[in-house]
Amino acid sequence: MRPNYLAWYGTTRLFDPLSLIFRTNQDGLIIAHTYRYSRTHSTFLVECDPQTFLRAGLGGMSEAESIAYCERAFADDLQGHRLLSNRSNWFRYTIVSNRQWYHGKVVLLGDALRTGHPSVGSGTRLAMQDSIALFDAHRACGNDVPKMLEHFVQIRRPGSDALQQAAIRSTEWYENLGPKLALDPVSFAYDYLTRSGRVSHADVRERDPELAAAFEALHPEHLSRSVPSGRSE
Repeated sequence: MRPNYLAWYGTTRLFDPLSLIFRTNQDGLIIAHTYRYSRTHSTFLVECDPQTFLRAGLGGMSEAESIAYCERAFADDLQGHRLLSNRSNWFRYTIVSNRQWYHGKVVLLGDALRTGHPSVGSGTRLAMQDSIALFDAHRACGNDVPKMLEHFVQIRRPGSDALQQAAIRSTEWYENLGPKLALDPVSFAYDYLTRSGRVSHADVRERDPELAAAFEALHPEHLSRSVPSGRSE
């Protein structure tokens, strides 16, 4: 179980594309993960560390009081829109993993099999990818259930394990965010993009050449480390 606290809200304020909002108040740092999911609504996931949660007294608040607190914390960002709740109680994210993926004719999928983290991907997407892999295993092995399930594990586990490790690294980034807030905007954005270990400096160069160039200008020592031996740029 991870230390940070989260609450899932919605709002009619449209955030397109995905936005991360970092705000500080008298209680500490509070973060919003926001993204549009329909023509009229956005997800608004609020996260805070244990110290902020305790100082704010969020654990003793009702659902309505928590909403009011978060609306005040993100008033400038919500621009008059309200936060919408659906039993949006505070929770701590739990990392779940399983050594055994199936028993007899029962197979685990989605969050029952392994949890990711909201910052790296959707549990629904993982469940759909698991289902596709299970279908591919059936197509390869037919009605031989033990063989099919073993094949499912073989083709799905590498990607599943890699994503969960990335999710854990991403979770730790948010849990140790305090010192990073002093970084300049370019270094902060770069640190965020590379937080999970899945995005290399070469990936940043390809996806956002301007950010990569700005980071290299600020950190020329990183450029020399990122060039493989025997290669010059």
